[in-house]
Amino acid sequence: MARTRTTEKLSVTLPQALASELRRLVPSGEISAFVAEAVTESLARRRFQEALDKGIGAWTDENHPDLMTPEDSTAYVRALRHPSRWRGADRDTENDK
Repeated sequence: MARTRTTEKLSVTLPQALASELRRLVPSGEISAFVAEAVTESLARRRFQEALDKGIGAWTDENHPDLMTPEDSTAYVRALRHPSRWRGADRDTENDK
């Protein structure tokens, strides 16, 4: 059984050159899907930027003096990637089975 999507018709005004290029490059039966995809991608970028903007300043040297230099960061990442760290996680997973 096909799942139907709820849709809403919108009236959008575009610059004439943009509308002409859209009609030239996208088949008429595919314009709504094309616009929906473009809007979806644009909104995702905006949500991402909004999250970045909210997170600015959350990480400070005062909060994390152990990660103030590039060398500190490298050591931290190496510790995260060290095999012994994951062996313990594997044991925990096996015990849960």
